[in-house]
Amino acid sequence: MKKIFIILTIISILTSVSSCKQDDLLDVENRNSLNAGNFWRNQNDAEAGIYSVYSALQFSGVMGGSSVISFALLSESGRIGNVGDSPETIEIDDALVNSANNRIFTMWRDLYRVIFRANQVLENVPNIEMDETAKREILGEAYFLRGIAMFWLGTTFNQGNVPYPLVAASNLEETRGTAVPKAQVFEQIIDDLLKAQENLTGRSDWANEGLQGRATWGAATSILGKVYLYEENFTRAAEEFKKVIDSGQYQLTENIGDNFNEAGEHNRESIFEVQFFVNVEDDGAFGDGEGRNNDESTLRSKSWARGFGGFSNVFATHFISSLYRNEVLDPSAPINTPLVNVYEDGYDPDNNEADNAAFIIQEDRRFSVRSEASMAYEGDGTLFYGITTRGANGFVRVVSRGQTKKFMNILESAELNNSGINERVIRYADVLLMYAEALLRSQGDAGVPDALTYINMVRQRSGLVTLENLFNGVPTAPIILNTFPDLRPDPADTVVEANEKIAEINTINDGLDPTLKIEPQALNATNILRHLFNKERPAEFAWEGRGICWHDLRRRPANIGTGVERIRQLGEVIYTTTTFDVQNFEQLPEFIDNSLQDFRQRKVNFNEQDYFFPIPAQELIQNPGLNSGN
Repeated sequence: MKKIFIILTIISILTSVSSCKQDDLLDVENRNSLNAGNFWRNQNDAEAGIYSVYSALQFSGVMGGSSVISFALLSESGRIGNVGDSPETIEIDDALVNSANNRIFTMWRDLYRVIFRANQVLENVPNIEMDETAKREILGEAYFLRGIAMFWLGTTFNQGNVPYPLVAASNLEETRGTAVPKAQVFEQIIDDLLKAQENLTGRSDWANEGLQGRATWGAATSILGKVYLYEENFTRAAEEFKKVIDSGQYQLTENIGDNFNEAGEHNRESIFEVQFFVNVEDDGAFGDGEGRNNDESTLRSKSWARGFGGFSNVFATHFISSLYRNEVLDPSAPINTPLVNVYEDGYDPDNNEADNAAFIIQEDRRFSVRSEASMAYEGDGTLFYGITTRGANGFVRVVSRGQTKKFMNILESAELNNSGINERVIRYADVLLMYAEALLRSQGDAGVPDALTYINMVRQRSGLVTLENLFNGVPTAPIILNTFPDLRPDPADTVVEANEKIAEINTINDGLDPTLKIEPQALNATNILRHLFNKERPAEFAWEGRGICWHDLRRRPANIGTGVERIRQLGEVIYTTTTFDVQNFEQLPEFIDNSLQDFRQRKVNFNEQDYFFPIPAQELIQNPGLNSGN
């Protein structure tokens, strides 16, 4: 897959000067010096300028490794891993972030760098004589990139009251803007995205030019719909999402896993993603940023892997591990009918096929397709970096007994120092579920029939039962047999053995926390919204985008429980009976809240003020006109 290499190539112009006086030489313009006065001259300059804006999306504080780590820790799906993590990472995990946290300053700084570069394009490209279609599209891309960067700022900092510069600063004083009220910020975001939508009309992709990754009409329209949704303008949100659906430009991929690896980049489900590239020339360094070097790669996968050369900065929570293991499969779905390969202890990736044959068996599918694409579980018999999870050695245990597979290079023998897997900002599944949400929140129960259509499209792709069937209830939660496969019925069981298994299953099922039980419920708008926020969206988008699940947590409808209430509810769940091979020490009072529960500190500290970060202290020092109370 060809990528955009985000590089500004400057061609040096060699000149020869003869028969000149010394004074004349002093007056000659240095044509090798690049500045705003001699750069924005032709279409190549305009294209280089817009590439520089895309390049800024790779920055650590935008879609780079540290940013995705931070938002994972804010959501229900992530918890801090390595105890040696930086203090600023621990503060985020514990919901104790203050304005001095350097991680949030990096986000603030890098997002405004995106905006500065976009403003340069918007100011200079209109004056260039060039192909008018190319000009229109480049300006549309700049409006899109400025709009999305401001959307991320407005949903991350100071309750949305942030500076919104509309011109590129030419000196230090011009960088010292004042915070704009949230309503005005979002009015401008919408204006930018509407202009992007108009300018990119007719631009469905960049495949013919080999420039996949540049913004399209679908990207502008989808993000515009998301902005309306977040601002609770549900009617307008639904209108924009329906435009994308009716355009026919996007489809769900047959295999959801294609959305999380390098081979599946820019597939038919992808609407907008940020480009990253593996640096094969200098694999010893760690990438996170921009440029034609290792900094064009991402540190996400290296930071997340536990063992296999990773830093183990982020672990999957018990909540998300349990959610995946508790999904209800549709046995009649074609994707679930073939048997799947399971790799037993003894399988060795270094052995030949004949030697390994005895260690490869076939079983019925136990986990949903999206579960298999998202996590590997201890004992599930899948391959993780070439090692079977059933092996006595290799798969490293974590508290939730599951490791993340999304955006990881698990086909390698160890995690790469530099990952080239693109970060997916928004994909078609998100549009479908947001459209369903907009219908339910604008129409109430009248929106249920149409909402079900789109929710079930996403579910059935992963081999799950329809929502109608799920809401009929499930007597025995799937997580029990998916955690303890030895309790599954076996034709060789005696009557006594079969009855003993049934009794044990019933005992576990009766003692399950209510969040893990699948009880019958009415198929109404409120219950479906609760399902979307509690289960469907976390399972579909865990660890994705720039904090998709984090923003879902903070924007929950009040009638299904706020984000604060949700974290506190999940933090009280004890996962003893749904965790594989629990050790005695894990159940001790001094360990249980960390080993068998989630959010040990977050559930105590988290409150509504934590829905946004404060304006960074470094910015307040540099810009006295700002203060976090604006």
